[in-house]
Amino acid sequence: MSKKNLLFSLSTGLGLIVAVLFVLATPKKQILEQQVNKAPTIKAENLKQRLQKEDEFVLLDTRSVDEYNTGHLKGARFVNFETFQLKDVEDISKDKEIIVYCLSGGRSNQVGIQLLEAGFTNVHNLEGGMRSWKEKGFPVFYD
Repeated sequence: MSKKNLLFSLSTGLGLIVAVLFVLATPKKQILEQQVNKAPTIKAENLKQRLQKEDEFVLLDTRSVDEYNTGHLKGARFVNFETFQLKDVEDISKDKEIIVYCLSGGRSNQVGIQLLEAGFTNVHNLEGGMRSWKEKGFPVFYD
């Protein structure tokens, strides 16, 4: 084996060892927090089917009022992310299914986490948000 190949093999092996040590050194609490800080998701195709079957759930649009007015999902209830408070949903039973969405999924994920932390038991975030919904050509509605 040439010196060049030997050095490459050693550096690759050391890189792998460093990566493994980094993962092992990451506190389990931090790993769990990263997993916990994400609301479960629902794909646009699944939500569209659910809307067509008229399944019972609450659909929360967490975008700004201007975004909401550019088109929203059928039956969506507007709750502005910027001003969202749990009192905005105090009329919803904690065991009722809630699906949240925004433009891409970030803001709605944060609202979804707040809902889960407040004891709501069945919360989902629209994966990819309205961007994903519109890219698939699914219908939007205007009030």
